[in-house]
Amino acid sequence: MATRHAIVAVLLFVISIATLVQASTEVDCPKQIKQQSMQYCHMFLSRIETTTAMKQEEQKPHDSLLQRCCQQLGKLDESCRCMEIREFVRVQQQGTVWDTSRMKRLLQEAPNLPKICKLGPTFCKI
Repeated sequence: MATRHAIVAVLLFVISIATLVQASTEVDCPKQIKQQSMQYCHMFLSRIETTTAMKQEEQKPHDSLLQRCCQQLGKLDESCRCMEIREFVRVQQQGTVWDTSRMKRLLQEAPNLPKICKLGPTFCKI
């Protein structure tokens, strides 16, 4: 009987430790996103051109925005990156006056941003 109580006590202890570990490893994405400014990613995605060809002098600031965006995106937990990208696209779909071709391009480019930045996952479902 004492052995059963000891086994039950050990099992309860192991379960409580496992619960604490799980709680401490869960990521609070909304909090993380709120704390990490994503202004460069928003600027980068907002400047998506309707044509793929950019003049060389236009490309340099675009590349700089991308680098800064990738730095910001890299500071987010992997599980939070797509959430931030999806939210940006959602806001643009609801509130902008972007023309159809520009919005189509955003919907093509935004899901690939982690891949472009060499972060994971490689594709965000929008």
